[in-house]
Amino acid sequence: MNDEKDLTVKEAFDLAFQNHQNNDLQDAQNYYQKVLKIDPDHLGALNNLGVIYKNLQENQKARDCYEKAIEIDPNYANAHNNLGVIFKNQKEYQKAKECFEKAIEINPIYVEAHYYLGVVFKELGDLQKAKECYKKAIEINPNHVNAHFNLGVVFKLLGETQKAKSYFEKSFSKDPTNTKYLGEYGGLLLKMNDHSNGLKFLKKSEGVIRFSQSDFEIIK
Repeated sequence: MNDEKDLTVKEAFDLAFQNHQNNDLQDAQNYYQKVLKIDPDHLGALNNLGVIYKNLQENQKARDCYEKAIEIDPNYANAHNNLGVIFKNQKEYQKAKECFEKAIEINPIYVEAHYYLGVVFKELGDLQKAKECYKKAIEINPNHVNAHFNLGVVFKLLGETQKAKSYFEKSFSKDPTNTKYLGEYGGLLLKMNDHSNGLKFLKKSEGVIRFSQSDFEIIK
């Protein structure tokens, strides 16, 4: 990190964001902290610093960032959603549910909040509500791959195999290297007695490298 002592908030944030996009997390963290030293209420820096802490497995620090952002602006939907993801990952599903519902209350077309609310309802065993959430996410963004896949999982659990098959096909057609999608589809085909194709897709799912993406998006 360069020793710039007189950066403006905008200049420091722009440098932080640039480093964050380039995955230079240490420099990004330092610049976000510089922003917050000048302007402790900078929502973008709090959000993005929370993303870095989450990726570093420092969940409490990430929570602190999002909770402070919400304290500054109770209608900051992004912070409610990201805090919900932290709770979801920690299996605190009721708290996660409240966060996602609040994000949707603030922004009814917040697609990720609808999607993650579906994940939470599925974990809580309410498949009908999970189905509604995934459908809403797809209504807002027809190309939301994970929503298509998870809706397929719900239909599979409900015993509606043809609908599950359709949604699995939509998901892996958009993301053909995802081993999870291919494996679930292969397993479903076996369940439907299509053993030849089922084994083919299960074989395809083996040995495919999948790079995971963060649950969060950094914001400019």
